Amino acid sequence: MKFSIPALTFLLCAAISGLNAAQPPPAPYTAVEVDKFVAAPGVDFPLDYQSALAEDLARQISVLFQTAAIVHPGDTVPYGEALMRISGVITRFKPGSKIKRQLIGLGAGATVVEARVWFIDAATGEVLLNRTVKGVTWSGIAGGDARSTGNSLAKKIARFCNVGRLVESN
Repeated sequence: MKFSIPALTFLLCAAISGLNAAQPPPAPYTAVEVDKFVAAPGVDFPLDYQSALAEDLARQISVLFQTAAIVHPGDTVPYGEALMRISGVITRFKPGSKIKRQLIGLGAGATVVEARVWFIDAATGEVLLNRTVKGVTWSGIAGGDARSTGNSLAKKIARFCNVGRLVESN
């Protein structure tokens, strides 16, 4: 059996382009579970901030995706719902200074929270997306509150669900 060089080249190119083809986006999820984010070793992220961040994220997702079911860890997933789990590790926390925010402003005394976030298919355990996300509070009424940084971080994480087309839109 003889192959011509052009035919062999064509077959190789077709096979290689098939390997590099973009994967289809995952089907949108109709239910989301938000795990409590934990602090990485050496990061002093208060426990009440961890709980507040999970609550803020669940609230932001329910605002952006009104038809998505929010499932708490350990709860049963509603029948027929595709579940995506959001987990994260706080990799940096700088509480900042409310006094500096009040007196100086312009970013002085900012509170910073940085997290590594994973969006996971709950059925298969496949990581759909992972990102490093940073939330900052540098102003607010009477200098703002360090806890509001969690809300800033939650808004950014929830937007990844939309940008990645991970959660079913309204």
